[in-house]
Amino acid sequence: MPVLSERSIVFDDGDLLVLNKPSGLPVLPAGGFLEHTLLTQLQAWAPEARPVHRLGRFTSGLLVCARRTATRSWLSAQLRESTLARPVEPLSSACRKLYRALCKPLPSNWKIGEVRSVCAAIGRHPHPLLGQIWCVAGANQPLSLASRSDFTLLERRSVSCLIEVEIASGRPHQIRIHSAVIGSPLLNDPLYKPGGFADPDSLPGSGGYLLHAYRLQIDYLGAAELLNLEAPLPQELITSSKVGYVFE
Repeated sequence: MPVLSERSIVFDDGDLLVLNKPSGLPVLPAGGFLEHTLLTQLQAWAPEARPVHRLGRFTSGLLVCARRTATRSWLSAQLRESTLARPVEPLSSACRKLYRALCKPLPSNWKIGEVRSVCAAIGRHPHPLLGQIWCVAGANQPLSLASRSDFTLLERRSVSCLIEVEIASGRPHQIRIHSAVIGSPLLNDPLYKPGGFADPDSLPGSGGYLLHAYRLQIDYLGAAELLNLEAPLPQELITSSKVGYVFE
């Protein structure tokens, strides 16, 4: 099980605490993970801190925590507002979230540096092992969630593509699903298949893919300037080019 330590700290002012979460570590107790979680490890050296949001077990990168209840409420409302934003419109929220990942090869007409938006809705589908699971929503499916992800192709490799993804909504497994919707699931993702539906023999917690919460921009308690945070990239997600997004 990955171990969280003070070396994982990206930002800490005594209240706001932002961590670089390692892949493989669940944030909160769920399923078979009751003690081996980020929350349990965090309480050993920052007992007042609590996560404000969640990342998937095998998603690494920026995780926002806070010690004061008021700060958690402020940040939670901001993240919730960005999640509820109308994803078909241009990104405008103060809260901006940027990820990097490896996916299977994208179409040959997708140029390096080109940005394409995926706006497929996400909904629940039957799953033989879980009852229901989040996948791409079918046409006119009730209770589906509008979603948008902006994909930038950074680099083509022999069996994969390096991508950068900014999300304008925060749906369950959104990047994994949207990457699969365009026919290029995240590399080594055992769950989502081309088209955006789930493999009936796999579970959401199955790992193998690389997805990293790379940059985050937030309004921190109404400060004069937005707070921009960055988690160091795993070596596999670094590109030699200067292509990539910078928050403005």
